[in-house]
Amino acid sequence: MNIKNYPRVFIDFSPKIPSLKSVSNKSSLNIRYCLIAPFTFAHIYWNPLISELAYEIEEPILNEEEIEIKDRMIEAMRDLINFDSVIDKSMNSILNYIDNKFKILLIELGIFVDYESYKKIFYYLARDFIGFNEVEPLLRDYYIEDIECNGVGTPIYIVHRKYRNIKTNVKFDDVDKISGFIEKLAQRSGKYISYANPILDSTLPDGSRVNATYTQDISSRGPTFTIRKFT
Repeated sequence: MNIKNYPRVFIDFSPKIPSLKSVSNKSSLNIRYCLIAPFTFAHIYWNPLISELAYEIEEPILNEEEIEIKDRMIEAMRDLINFDSVIDKSMNSILNYIDNKFKILLIELGIFVDYESYKKIFYYLARDFIGFNEVEPLLRDYYIEDIECNGVGTPIYIVHRKYRNIKTNVKFDDVDKISGFIEKLAQRSGKYISYANPILDSTLPDGSRVNATYTQDISSRGPTFTIRKFT
């Protein structure tokens, strides 16, 4: 099938909220629920190696070729994506817009991907351009109250409504990535953060509170952030 004829990928950033039960014995816990349908899931389970609960985000796995194409598309689309040009700002219209730009770039650059690869790469493009990159699945979890990152190379911790403090498998291994993420938090909240103004205290469009630091002068592990989600 020609790339331009690929159907628009179905993706739902607000799937049905699952009903979770409280448990008295956390060592028996092993649950999995959808955060971004049909691509992303939360898996909460007792990890005997660390004798505590673990929270893992499960996203589509890309091979090396798919990663290279995804990174190339993200870089190329930064100059093309302009959501202000989308008259109807509904989620469906924005997804259609991303789909159109993705197909145009693949055809212009002479890159072919099969539809299965196309779907996975499209998910990451939508996640990063609409949402907040690696942290977007955590923000989509209704049961998460707080999200805390204490710098480069450290796992993000969450406060879960049912199971309280849990370490996740999400972390930033690169200072440029976490710096770019904090710049995105500032931009989406209508603020500005820089080395001259390295502290962010603001509110995201959904009402969630954000506190962030930008330089190693404030935190030895580099940029940090905390998001207290709006209920």
